[in-house]
Amino acid sequence: MTKPVTPNIQMPRSHRVRRALVRSACGALVVGVGWSAMGDAAHALPSPTRSPILAQSLVGLRQGAAGVEVKAVQNALLAAGVPVPGGADGKFGPATRSAVIDFQGREGIAQSGEVDEATAAALGLTRIDAGDSPASTAVNGLQQGASGDAVKELQQKLSAAGVYVPGGADGVFGSSTKTAVSNYQRWNGLPVSGIVDAATAARLGLSGAATTTPPAAPTPPATATPPAANPYVGLAQGARSSLVKDLQSALMAAGVNVRGGADGVFGAATKSALVSYQQANGLGVTGVVFEATAAKLGLGAAPAAPAPPAPPAAAESPTAANPYVGLKVGARGPLVKDVQAALIASGINVRGGADGVFGNATKGALLSYQQGNGLAASGEVDDATAAQLALGNAPAAPAAPAAPPAVVSGNPYIGLAVGAKGDRVKDLQSALMDTGLVVRGGADGIFGNATKSSLLAFQGMNGIARTGVLTKQGAQILNLGVSTPASAPSSGPNGFAGTPEGFPVKGETSERVRVMQQILIDSKINVFGGADGSFGNATASAITKFQETHGLTVTGTITQETAEKMGLDASSATPPPSSSNVVMERFPIQGQCYFGNTWHAPRGGGRLHVGVDIIAAEGKLLYAVVDGTISKQYWDQPGALSGNGLRVAQDDGTYFTYLHMSGFAPGIEVGTKVQAGDVIGFVGNTGSSSTAHLHFEIHPGGGAAVNPYPYIKAIDDCGNTTPQYQSSFAPAV
Repeated sequence: MTKPVTPNIQMPRSHRVRRALVRSACGALVVGVGWSAMGDAAHALPSPTRSPILAQSLVGLRQGAAGVEVKAVQNALLAAGVPVPGGADGKFGPATRSAVIDFQGREGIAQSGEVDEATAAALGLTRIDAGDSPASTAVNGLQQGASGDAVKELQQKLSAAGVYVPGGADGVFGSSTKTAVSNYQRWNGLPVSGIVDAATAARLGLSGAATTTPPAAPTPPATATPPAANPYVGLAQGARSSLVKDLQSALMAAGVNVRGGADGVFGAATKSALVSYQQANGLGVTGVVFEATAAKLGLGAAPAAPAPPAPPAAAESPTAANPYVGLKVGARGPLVKDVQAALIASGINVRGGADGVFGNATKGALLSYQQGNGLAASGEVDDATAAQLALGNAPAAPAAPAAPPAVVSGNPYIGLAVGAKGDRVKDLQSALMDTGLVVRGGADGIFGNATKSSLLAFQGMNGIARTGVLTKQGAQILNLGVSTPASAPSSGPNGFAGTPEGFPVKGETSERVRVMQQILIDSKINVFGGADGSFGNATASAITKFQETHGLTVTGTITQETAEKMGLDASSATPPPSSSNVVMERFPIQGQCYFGNTWHAPRGGGRLHVGVDIIAAEGKLLYAVVDGTISKQYWDQPGALSGNGLRVAQDDGTYFTYLHMSGFAPGIEVGTKVQAGDVIGFVGNTGSSSTAHLHFEIHPGGGAAVNPYPYIKAIDDCGNTTPQYQSSFAPAV
């Protein structure tokens, strides 16, 4: 048969995306259709023989070909577990080429995307010489590439033995049947070859095995041989049996969710659960049950013995007088519930709450606690962990001494750490929140892991050693315990070196503060909240970072030395442009859409996000939010982050930025006067963007951006899908 060959045409990007989406949504259906079509492939091949020969009519197939040969290749790929979007349609397109490349990569074959001899052989694509004697139905030596009734009987016997055979008993010995034979051999202590030898045939009770029954008799002792004494070892996706059911039950008992429960079918859900268990327990992540995994799960010669005794052993161990010591994955009961409650009380999230079941969720929470408190991160309750959590013989003893170390060097705030409680902790939490950091639980006066996490973030941001304990430098920056009495007479109000006349001071809100903040931002120093003109703890932290970076005396204030290094001129304190004057008259985008508060979320290259992203379909209308003038346009080009975009500016200098647009409305150009509600462009995915959306910014008075989320949220109109065409300007002719 002549195979038509067409040029290798690249699929347009939008088509590739749609094909990818369809693949993810419909993969299971495609595979199912492909398997059901295997019968056609079997009939398309000649009758069985003892010596499989490559079907040369299939060798050389590549993109552009079509016909029954292509269909046979697609069926073989599906049977091998390789998804072929579109199924076995007989057309060798980009999807089939991609599937061939995937298969070649998996089998270690040169990834050409064409069906060469090695690929055809690996797929078991054969034609069979006719005229062989009936003796060819003998089962000994059956291997990949064979087909016929003997293969069909083999597949039926494998299925009856609880081994999953993709495609069912179709009479074609492909890679999936080879995998099934290998699994059966592994689970029954036979030499694993994927080929039906005499022992395998006898164990399965295949009809053609009668001539080799005597040699097969010694095979039962093989089950007891040391290398394969554990029948659970080797269980993998595709298996079906009571052994799989035991595995699933063991995983669930260990706290791992198995979708579908213990149904005895080793599918993708069971593999995913097994992978999660292996990752959580430091085992080789394979998705297959090997010796270490089986031992850890208590599956093997004495399946039930290891698991139940585990918790009692910890409680009764003579070396562990504390009944909590030794608790680990698999344990259940009130002791576990106490551990979970203690973790939650210390600010650690335990998925599922204090349910008394020590699963992977509890282990993960315990690991977080141990890492956060400088303990050995084992995921098990050891002596140090129990003592830190106040579990066991002396519940409150470890926690109480945590507060006294806080009173050091005359400043009662220095040394505050996990375990401390009271008003000073509350002051610390309030100061951290003033810098823009989130403290889970708020200022509750309890120094738990939530407070420690925020303090660690603060320390990292300010170049302080990340200890989770409040240091002298941290207390100074946060203005805790450093009031005037402890300062030299020449110091400023916060106990730091005085600020010269004409420069910003903490607590001030003015234009000169905004200018100073912008200088910091231009110097690559992060200022939480941006250049908003308000000198608070966030600005003091940024000044500290600037001083440390340039080797200046660290004060967190604008000293003469710091002002000179920044190039900051003295000026009078005038109010900055107020964001309170910003009023948006129109929501900027046509629904359906959605958005969240992503202000200052980290971006590549150390950048921070200074806008709000509103997700909507490409082509949706974009509206002017105020009356104004188009003051700037951005054009998409290679390397441009913004893509297509524009600014709508008001007379006071305030402007609104729109980025990642697909295009502009007719008549929109620099200088165009627009009114609120005018269509100015369309949602796009240009520039540095991963999905269609509008990046929207607000710059009061032409200064630094402020968080637009509150303004967008106040007039949220994402549910309005009706296009509202308005154009107060004359489109260009």
